[in-house]
Amino acid sequence: MADTRSNLALIAALLTLTPSAASAHPHAFIDGGVDFLFDREGRIQSLRVTWIYDALTSLFILEDLGLPIDSTALPPADSARLAAYQTDWIEGYEGDSYLWHGGERVGLSGPLEPGAEIRDGQVTIHFLRDVAAPFRPDPSTLVQVYDPTYWTAYAITDTPRLEGAPDGCSAEVLPYQPTRELTILQQRLLDIPVDGDPPGEPGALFAERVRVTCD
Repeated sequence: MADTRSNLALIAALLTLTPSAASAHPHAFIDGGVDFLFDREGRIQSLRVTWIYDALTSLFILEDLGLPIDSTALPPADSARLAAYQTDWIEGYEGDSYLWHGGERVGLSGPLEPGAEIRDGQVTIHFLRDVAAPFRPDPSTLVQVYDPTYWTAYAITDTPRLEGAPDGCSAEVLPYQPTRELTILQQRLLDIPVDGDPPGEPGALFAERVRVTCD
C-alpha cells in the first residue's frame, strides 16, 4: 500500500491540475460490497464482489445491450449477457478490488460465476474472485475498493458477510475519511477533461476498505 509520503506527493501533483471546461472525474458511481467465503480450515478462500451501478450508468449499459430499462426479471440469456458485459475484463485490469494481508498484496483470480440483475432500475453485477493462496485473516487483512484512475467512485454500502467463517471472525467497513486536502483534490478532479486521466492513482486516496479478522 502507498505510504504517507507517496500519498502526499500524489496530492501535490494533482492539485496543480489546470481546470477545464469539460469534466469530470468520477464519471460513474458504484455501490455494493465484498463478502468473504471461508474454506473448512477457516481460511479466506474467495471474495464475492457486488457492484450496483448508479441509475444513469445503468441506463447507458442497458441501452447499449438493447435490454429493457424497466425490467424486473431478466430472462437467463439476457442476465448472462449483462453479467458478461461487465466481467469480460481486458488484460491488466485488476477488478478495482485489492486484498492485503501482512502488508502484502494477495493475488486474486478474475471474475468467476458472474451474475446480473436489475434492481429498481439499477444494474447489479456479482461475481467471485478466488484467493491465490487461502489464509486465515488477522488485523492486517484488508480489502480496498477503488478505481485507480477515479473514473468510477465506489462506496461500500452492503454489510460484509462471512460465509463459512469460524467463530471469532468479524468484518468492519472502514469508510473514506475526507480531509481538507482530499476535499480540495476531489474538486480539482472534477475539472479533468472527459478524455483525460489524472496522474498516479488518485482513486486509492478515496478508497473505502473492509477489515476482516479472526481470533
